[in-house]
Amino acid sequence: MEKILTIVVPSYNAEKYLQDNLDSFCIEELLSDIEVLIINDGSTDRTVHIAESYVQTYPDTYKVINKENGGHGSGINCGIQHASGIYFKVVDADDWVDPDAFRRLVDALRQKPADVVYSGFLWAYDEGQEKKEQYATKAEMAVPFEGVVYGKVYEFDEVAPSLYMKMHNMTIRTEILRQNGIRMDEKCFYVDTEYITYPIPYVQTICFVEGHVYRYRIGRQGQSVGMEKMQQYENHYDRVMASLLNFYEKLGNEIPCTAPRKRYIAGIIARVAAGKIKIMLSFPGSSQKKKELRMFDEHLRTHYPEVYYGNINKAITLLRKSRYWLYGPVSGLVRRKYR
Repeated sequence: MEKILTIVVPSYNAEKYLQDNLDSFCIEELLSDIEVLIINDGSTDRTVHIAESYVQTYPDTYKVINKENGGHGSGINCGIQHASGIYFKVVDADDWVDPDAFRRLVDALRQKPADVVYSGFLWAYDEGQEKKEQYATKAEMAVPFEGVVYGKVYEFDEVAPSLYMKMHNMTIRTEILRQNGIRMDEKCFYVDTEYITYPIPYVQTICFVEGHVYRYRIGRQGQSVGMEKMQQYENHYDRVMASLLNFYEKLGNEIPCTAPRKRYIAGIIARVAAGKIKIMLSFPGSSQKKKELRMFDEHLRTHYPEVYYGNINKAITLLRKSRYWLYGPVSGLVRRKYR
């Protein structure tokens, strides 16, 4: 039977979380419609043993692919290569899905409605509670955009000005990823943004499913989105930023792309640029850091004006309006916030 959905679970030393993740897909009436690819990225703990236990119980649904360690992007790339489902979704090993909302998503996918199917997600705050059901949760966005009609198929260009889609929201046709050679940087953090950006020129239609399917665990020790880790891996952030800008330069030239989709992509890259500025502000203030920040921002303004003016961060707007005279106070505020 043809699989409706491939779920890719990039997994590296995930023994503490993987069972919660894989259990969330064990929904009897859906097992024949989905495949779950656990990409074991060179783990040295019990990750592969946990994964194999699901393969033994549900051999037609769960599969383990073992590979050398290559990072999150490598796991996604491997998943794209091996996926057999009509649609493709990434669910990280420390995250999970809500069963009821996941049923609604798969029900929608059976209709093969659009190139991308968007569903909601909740932040799940892991503060050491015994059970994940005890985690406080919060929706980053209550609805995708004001006036959304769930189940309606939209032209992507029609809703692009109102939309911001993260990895946790996105379920996409597998053929879009495979036929257009979509690949993420390997051995690199922060490639989620590449994953949600590179397919956009090829996306014609999108529809929206009501409900919060994805649960994104946040607050666990060592998470790459923590400021200390972002400082430590600033070079990874720079690498992703450079890859995104290189991709942006090709739009409308090597890569056909409509104007609304190019503006949408500029907005995504503007958010990444805001993150880069936030990292730079989080270091102790110095004339050198201030100079580097101004050079980075001026480079965007000169060479990528649509990215530069796509900024929606109020602190960065204030910093620019002050011609960076407020660098010291803003840097201090950022450091206090992430202390």
